[in-house]
Amino acid sequence: MTGTDSTFAAFSAPLYVAWEITHKCNAKCLHCYSSSGPEADPSAVMPLADALDLIDQLADAGVLVLAFSGGEPLMHRHWKELVGHAVERGLNVNVGSNGSSITARNADTLRRLGVKSVTISIDSHRPDIHDHFRQLQGLHAKAVRAVRMLAERGIRVVVGFTPTRLNWRHGRAVIDLACELGADAVNLSEYVPAGRGTIDLALTPDELRQTLQEWIDAREDYKDRMEIMWHDCRVALLVAEEEQRKYVGCGAGRLVARILPDGRVTPCVFLPTEIGRVSDTSFKAMWANAQLLHQFRERKGHVTGNCGDCEHIATCGGCRAVAYAYSGGDPLAGDPHCWVRHHTPDISALFASGEGLPI
Repeated sequence: MTGTDSTFAAFSAPLYVAWEITHKCNAKCLHCYSSSGPEADPSAVMPLADALDLIDQLADAGVLVLAFSGGEPLMHRHWKELVGHAVERGLNVNVGSNGSSITARNADTLRRLGVKSVTISIDSHRPDIHDHFRQLQGLHAKAVRAVRMLAERGIRVVVGFTPTRLNWRHGRAVIDLACELGADAVNLSEYVPAGRGTIDLALTPDELRQTLQEWIDAREDYKDRMEIMWHDCRVALLVAEEEQRKYVGCGAGRLVARILPDGRVTPCVFLPTEIGRVSDTSFKAMWANAQLLHQFRERKGHVTGNCGDCEHIATCGGCRAVAYAYSGGDPLAGDPHCWVRHHTPDISALFASGEGLPI
């Protein structure tokens, strides 16, 4: 793939699968893309035998990383069996948690099972902001404790940060905190108004650009101490031209996929468009044959709006989940979070209708 050629040679399986094994959670985060919370039915999950078979399917297909998420995945009553089986099948296992379930005993179990990494969400260096965001008093202290406990046990710890209207200026302070706690990495994930998340929490395109630039700069500052990572397709718009060649843009249906507790499959965690169910079709067949995924992989001729004829379609292509959220359900629409081509007619129309980004 060179220049503006957006054709992507698809892998036989995604590099990364996020599996929301439960939507049960003790928190009720304002930005939760899966609308998880205490009221979720803990029994609304796949039977254990089917879940173990799914892990076999993912391993046989060649998936590299399987991330157990939720909800709070450690609230699934069979989480140990699932994690253990995934490790046995050779998958690189990540567990994502808000930190509340990371007791000393569970931390020891995660190490014994052979988990490669654990991601702990921290939204701010300030406990009041974090706990408000998560709608659970005292959660910041538990997240901090979890990072320390995991680091002490030699488990790779990633602190996850999602910039929103409430905390986007706290990114550098969260990086500092993560380093102080002994984390191995900090990862920025773009906020997408999905699930419980609302548009008024979103950053403006310029604020998003500033935030991403801050993290790019931090990568150099922390290069000998901690890894600085990001999951945002627009980073390619900010890095040096020679580095842009490493980027392929939005990974939905190209590099990543999501599985919901009941076995439905979508192209990424923020995008609710269903491409099938593992109870009806094998995961490998869905990945190979779903029409929407082929459109995501080809981009040119399918993606429209400000992304459709953009010179950066190959290295960025726009976030398909953001396009879906703002267009009323079209994952092939333009990306209104773009700061390069923000004033194209399709994006300007959002503002004219009063449904655009927050000021």
